[in-house]
Amino acid sequence: MTSSRRSRILALLASAATLAVVTCGTDLFVEHRTEGRIAAHASRRLDPQGPVHAHLTTPLAGLRTLAGDVGDVEVSARGVRRQHTVMDVDIRLKDVTTDGDSAGGTGTATVGYDQVTRRLGALGDGLTAAGQDGDLLLSGSAGRLGLPFTVRARVTATARAFTVTPTTVDVLGRSVAVGDLASLPAASGLRSRLAPRTVAVTGLPRGVALTSARAAGDGLVLGFSIAAGQRL
Repeated sequence: MTSSRRSRILALLASAATLAVVTCGTDLFVEHRTEGRIAAHASRRLDPQGPVHAHLTTPLAGLRTLAGDVGDVEVSARGVRRQHTVMDVDIRLKDVTTDGDSAGGTGTATVGYDQVTRRLGALGDGLTAAGQDGDLLLSGSAGRLGLPFTVRARVTATARAFTVTPTTVDVLGRSVAVGDLASLPAASGLRSRLAPRTVAVTGLPRGVALTSARAAGDGLVLGFSIAAGQRL
């Protein structure tokens, strides 16, 4: 290989490397600015007490933005207040454009157990809420001796509400179905408190529907579907 040919190859390689660095740098710069704008817009809409973060998950999202296509976006907001309840919200939208349109997506809202108990009214009176294997656990004490017991409840959802249905009561190492409490005179008062409780989820934006509810380790997690055409 001649010296001049080697020099041309090295120059081409150097040019390619420089182009790759510039392209990568431009992509990251535009991506960072776009994420900042999305986070600021989401903060204005959600008005959370905590921080808002946005993340573009599509490869070369920054360069795609220059053509009007942001791609897939994840937004998280902490401390969003709705229906007198504070929750953490996570949203995932697909095929977002720079105009704010999207192909739809999914979202979750996580409500702390201290607030879950308060919203359950009489069912949660004097009980401490927690979650296990998707079920809601309500723990407390009963009777003059203050015997500890735990109520296990199933959580289900419709498009506009979720329902907590107590299924069993664990006391002194024994598990009793809620329906069988009628045969236990000492538990009659408890049974009257264990009727299913439905909590309406109101004020949802158009095109957003509740799809699931489960008791996780950090709170009650409500899942939502987001129809195509929803804007950031």
